[in-house]
Amino acid sequence: MKWFVNYYQDDMVSASDRGLAYGDGVFETIKASPYGFYQLDDHFSRLTGGLKRLGMPFSEEDAQRLRQFLFDEILSETDDFSVVKIIVTRGEGGRGYLPPNSPKHTVLVGVGGAPDYTLEQRHGVRLGLSPIEVSRNRYLSGLKHLNRLENVLAKQHLLAQHFEDIMLDYLGNVVECIQSNIFCFHNGSLMTPSLAEAGVQGTYRKHIMASQSLYPVNICELSLNDLKQSDEIFITNSLMGVVPVISLQGCSFAIGENTLRLQQLMQTRDVHDVA
Repeated sequence: MKWFVNYYQDDMVSASDRGLAYGDGVFETIKASPYGFYQLDDHFSRLTGGLKRLGMPFSEEDAQRLRQFLFDEILSETDDFSVVKIIVTRGEGGRGYLPPNSPKHTVLVGVGGAPDYTLEQRHGVRLGLSPIEVSRNRYLSGLKHLNRLENVLAKQHLLAQHFEDIMLDYLGNVVECIQSNIFCFHNGSLMTPSLAEAGVQGTYRKHIMASQSLYPVNICELSLNDLKQSDEIFITNSLMGVVPVISLQGCSFAIGENTLRLQQLMQTRDVHDVA
């Protein structure tokens, strides 16, 4: 990836940056093309909301500068399908956990080629179950913060035959997959786990719930057994879109008409959601 640090082309940050020392910051991964950025408003909303919750709010001027930089400098660096990664940390700080009273953010923007998920979208994927639990913490739930060690460990345990692993909390509730949110269909209803205590509030998850009126959406606690007894399952994130699940721990699933219908609808919405 080509990187910019505080709006200058660079790939170096200070050794005393709190993002490096403590994971003190947030990030966004945005699908892009030469025509614009997908779900940009949703990504900025989560970014600025996350910074506010962590006590290092981004001003409107900061947000506007970042947005303008994307269009002025990054858009010309994109190919047909690119990925733009934004990382915002609290910046440099002294030794110890207590942050400075007036943080000076470090803003990193990277751009590079996006992975192609066409085959997974067409043929579906197999899921396993991760041995790594997701921590429950309502103060951090929903945030795409830089502390992602659980996901790093889970990725190390992912078997070659599985595209993704489902991650549970210590109560046995389904939270998400390693790098995606999960949905299932049951008796005509679209269901997805509650993320009130754990997990990342995916922008594509939000996009699905806001953009479709085909199915009632039930946000609830789901067990692994609930998933196995569902009619259809799919996973999603901002880069992969809607990807059907054909196997979960050896239980087979057809790529159902509801998933295909929603996949086609969202692909149409994606085309018109480039900002």
